[in-house]
Amino acid sequence: MAVSAEPELITLKNGVRLALDPMPGLHTAAVGAWVRVGARWEPAADNGVAHLFEHMAFKGAGGRDAQAFAEAIEAVGGSMNAATGYERTAYYARVTKAHTAYALDLIADIMLAPHWEPAELEKEKAVVRQEMGEAFDAPDDRVFEVHQAALYPDQPLGRPILGSEETLAGISVDTLSAFRDAHLTGSGLVIAAAGAYDRDAVIAAAEARFGALPPGSGPPPEPARPHAGAAGEVRKLEQTHLVMSWPGLPTGDEGAYAQRLMVEIFGGGMASRLFQEVREKRGLAYAIDAYSEAYDDIGRIGVYAGCDPKEAQGVLEAVQAVLEGLADRGPTEAELLRAKAMLSAGLLMGAESPASRAEARASQVFIRNALIPFEALASRFEAVTADEVKARAQAALSGPAVRVALGPKAGVRAVVGAG
Repeated sequence: MAVSAEPELITLKNGVRLALDPMPGLHTAAVGAWVRVGARWEPAADNGVAHLFEHMAFKGAGGRDAQAFAEAIEAVGGSMNAATGYERTAYYARVTKAHTAYALDLIADIMLAPHWEPAELEKEKAVVRQEMGEAFDAPDDRVFEVHQAALYPDQPLGRPILGSEETLAGISVDTLSAFRDAHLTGSGLVIAAAGAYDRDAVIAAAEARFGALPPGSGPPPEPARPHAGAAGEVRKLEQTHLVMSWPGLPTGDEGAYAQRLMVEIFGGGMASRLFQEVREKRGLAYAIDAYSEAYDDIGRIGVYAGCDPKEAQGVLEAVQAVLEGLADRGPTEAELLRAKAMLSAGLLMGAESPASRAEARASQVFIRNALIPFEALASRFEAVTADEVKARAQAALSGPAVRVALGPKAGVRAVVGAG
């Protein structure tokens, strides 16, 4: 029987969903398991457990120690990695067609049959502490942690994904086990494969390894409660690092297409208004760009900039003026066409990568429980009007804004004291 070249979504009896997306002409595949859990589900005392869980996954599993496990995936020419966010944890691999089901079996081992030895846990805590130090030493990373804490104080979304020295110290093997048992459920798991794979073998591996997970979707996270305000962290640096943000849309909102276009026009590239005004025309900052982020119940539009401390106030004012101008007059026809071309092309380029495609399919399942053609997504960008883009800029300005700065005292004072 001929295998369909169309993507398909399969749901197992316990709610586990499989997003299978064949890519004719390839010889390799990306396969992974995405779990609806992350730092948003952590109690304050266990901050960092989701990330530590991911780290411990590679300390050995399924009867193999850490070295044997690494050798198992490399013996078939594959590679494996993982990532933790606030709302998702992912384990994924890249392999040749013949070994896709085998890779999924290894992923199942690290999720369901890990080796959690107390001594190895302490070693991995030391590794995470080094990761914390690296993040602290990178000001363009650290400033986003300061921003997150200012925006969501005393909430899971405001705490660092890596955790803290204090919370890491209290996490035990029992903590890891309890966290997994509470959150690894059928409806909370999506398995995605994209590229060249043996369909029947992947389905069989998924059923054999994940078909016994308890049904349901697990407990919901604590609702987000954004706060307005300003915060700063004085550091001995040459530059001031700034993050400014305004309300955006949550995951799955239909207005997200207009918002993405608005962010692209606002500060998405070298032709954007921010880059042209703040860097090219006024020379206020070396680096500046806009971004959007979305969670299940809330979203955010933001700007990052790195500048000389004496220019921090000017950058702050210029960014605000550019956003207000976009809200007042909307985009030009040329800007809208250029943004549509950039986002549509980026979407289609990403769809040519098995890894990007598998991740996108997993996201589609979590958000809409459906697989949407990438061409259809591109057409949604094409349908957005200038008025819709303008409305998204207006909406951003209507809610609580946050500004944070990290660097020399003069730059921090200029930003935190502004307003």
